[in-house]
Amino acid sequence: MKNLKQEIYFPIIIGIHFIFWAIDLYFYKGSFMEVHSDTMFFGEMKETSWNNNHRILGEVFSSWVVTVFAFNFLMATRAKWVERIFGGLDKMYLIHRRSGVIAVVLLLAHFFIVPRDLVAFNPGKPLGFYAFALILVGVILSAAPIFKRKIPYHKWINIHKLMGVFYVMAVMHGLMVNSLIKELPITRIYVFGMSFLGIGAWAYRAFFYNLVNKKLTYTISSIKDLGNQITEIILAPENTSLQFSAGQFAFFTFPSISKKEQHPFTISSHPNKKNLRITVKGLGDYTDNLAQKLEVGQTAKVEGAFGHFTLDHTQKERQIWVAGGIGITPFLSLAKQIKDQKVDLFWCVNKAEEAVYSAELEKVSRNNPNLNVHIWASSTQGYIKVDNLNVDDFSKTAFFICGPAALKQSLFKSLKSKGVSMADIHDEEFAFR
Repeated sequence: MKNLKQEIYFPIIIGIHFIFWAIDLYFYKGSFMEVHSDTMFFGEMKETSWNNNHRILGEVFSSWVVTVFAFNFLMATRAKWVERIFGGLDKMYLIHRRSGVIAVVLLLAHFFIVPRDLVAFNPGKPLGFYAFALILVGVILSAAPIFKRKIPYHKWINIHKLMGVFYVMAVMHGLMVNSLIKELPITRIYVFGMSFLGIGAWAYRAFFYNLVNKKLTYTISSIKDLGNQITEIILAPENTSLQFSAGQFAFFTFPSISKKEQHPFTISSHPNKKNLRITVKGLGDYTDNLAQKLEVGQTAKVEGAFGHFTLDHTQKERQIWVAGGIGITPFLSLAKQIKDQKVDLFWCVNKAEEAVYSAELEKVSRNNPNLNVHIWASSTQGYIKVDNLNVDDFSKTAFFICGPAALKQSLFKSLKSKGVSMADIHDEEFAFR
């Protein structure tokens, strides 16, 4: 099945709205009218037909906002069938984040354009304003880079969870005020149907998710500080072991640090091992000095597994793997999965001594001639380029990339210029936030 990437997702959302609105407006014979309304910048409207740009555009924008947020709440449920549609939870959260920003732009357009009824007071009017202001603030705090850097994750996620409450307020506003949408049958069913789906998805995630999705309990059996702000943690299952595929990640909760705060970490051990291994780079308030925050014998809660960064999603035997820094973690597991594939793994680090798993990878390579490992030190070799990747035939090669955004963007651009299809480029997102 073709994954619903953002290049496809956003045109679909836009297209569905245009089709429904176009059909409804073409056949609409009703008498909706602006008896006495005003607009933000274009003055008052008296006894004005529904067929005016302010009314139509203002409500088109609001219907987009409602449905975009509804899909976002559906994504937040982490449902496996939704993850399959988007090709992995990491890809889904990237669309989720960008959709929120787009929704705010549409919300601003709705606020500035749509006519406001002046005939009678309706409690839906102030409710709509409060919802608008709170959603605006919530998305800015959630998405603006400056706030994501300054707000600790546990506080950031609590702010983000409030978006569901603000969304309910916005839907109630839509139900209470007079609108053209209510008179258009297809659009009405779609918009309000999606709004209730969004509310249901948010309620499930907020109140029932932890009841339905039981987390597995593990005990920390080993903690190693590998230097360069890298911590390796081995966890042993208390009862049931996590079922996962090489290359996947899970959400980990360490109650000794925070009983509610979850963080996604790639599983760097192989699925045939009973214990789990995660390798964490200190990149924020939670992961910094993690080796000093945890102790052997403490428990951890594990939820998963997630992600589609696995060998199941390509049929090509010739493969190039590129890891940037801590992006090596999925490849530590995938390297032990190689059978008939011919793989060159390039691990890009600043200095060779930062490649803390080079000995492990070299051992795997010695036991499997189909794997060649290359440690690429940028301090002496410069930044890696596509021409450094030992590619004989780009059309017959699959590429797996995990690392910082700058590395991925550089390689993506070069691979596309070589005619490589995006279907043959597999990547893992570094950050959900």
